[in-house]
Amino acid sequence: MAYLFLAITLLFFSSMEVVSKPLMGSIDPFFLTFLRFFLGGLFLLLFVRKRLAFREILLLAALGSLNSIVSMTLLQLSVKYGNASTAATLVSTNPLFVSLFAFIARERLTRRKFFGILLGLIGIIIFAYGRIAGDTILGILFGVSASITFALYSVIMKRFLVKHGALVSTAYSIFFSSLIYALLLIATNRFVFPEFSLTGWLSVLYLGIGVTSVAYLTFFKGMEILGAATASRIFYLKPIVSTIFAVVFLSEGFGLMKLIGMTIVLISLLL
Repeated sequence: MAYLFLAITLLFFSSMEVVSKPLMGSIDPFFLTFLRFFLGGLFLLLFVRKRLAFREILLLAALGSLNSIVSMTLLQLSVKYGNASTAATLVSTNPLFVSLFAFIARERLTRRKFFGILLGLIGIIIFAYGRIAGDTILGILFGVSASITFALYSVIMKRFLVKHGALVSTAYSIFFSSLIYALLLIATNRFVFPEFSLTGWLSVLYLGIGVTSVAYLTFFKGMEILGAATASRIFYLKPIVSTIFAVVFLSEGFGLMKLIGMTIVLISLLL
């Protein structure tokens, strides 16, 4: 079941950059990030029956803000200032940082897992080499920063998963962090609804309910079973799946270096 959960996560997470890229000319990336977390959190709360103490809600909202306000905004900016597939590749380096932060969750890193993580990172670097020249330095920095902050969020979140379970922890952290995000947008005059076509709003709903609520829930369900370091390794497959989506739907290129990197990543997953 853990691997089924992670497979669902992989498909949704891998489509995020490709689905949101066409929206960048019509909506502010900050507002889009708020909107998808608000919709995703609201959807998950419909299924929550457990009420938390005010202190726990504040802690989850603060932790969720590290993800929604910081990490995912950085990722959306990386999409805005670069190729969708490049942003997906950069955020996929987060398993390396998860391992560095793993002491927070008191997880033991075996030698085999360590070499698997390093090999996967090498594969991602090779995979990204063919397209980095077409991106901006700013976009690359945003992508790496998104990776580091998402890794920290994943590791700390493990404590709440043990205490409250995946559904409750995910719903509260996503929804209440989106309310904080809304206040920040209002304070900075960025709380402006875009004028979208039906297709645009369907894309936003997909990003909110699919990529945010369902994918985060299945990711944390998988993490409950396998641990943060192991579950996060699905991100090594994300650039491959994202690139396939980008080639098919956005007509982005695909070359030999990407094929070599893809092969190395697949080998690393066997370690």
